[in-house]
Amino acid sequence: MRDTRESTSVAERLAGKKRKRTTQPSTPAAADTTPPSPPRMVMTVEEMRKELGISRATAYELSQRPGFPSFSIGRRVLVSRDGLLKWIEKQYSSKIPDQDTTISA
Repeated sequence: MRDTRESTSVAERLAGKKRKRTTQPSTPAAADTTPPSPPRMVMTVEEMRKELGISRATAYELSQRPGFPSFSIGRRVLVSRDGLLKWIEKQYSSKIPDQDTTISA
């Protein structure tokens, strides 16, 4: 009598093992039990650059401006998320003319 293991190729045996693994019931509920982590309070200049969609040079130039919400820890330059949102709001609101000011044509 012939051994059936010898008649099957290695690829067929591996494919059979893969099928066995995929047919096992997965537990997606177990993966969903961990709550999402809140965003960090600070971000790197590189992360800020990606968020704002600006160049690396512009991001580092911004981080050196007075009044910009960045600080250094050692050689790392970090940006406060809340401070950045407030800074952006301030930039936007400074461009809007006052309601009391009338614009003459």
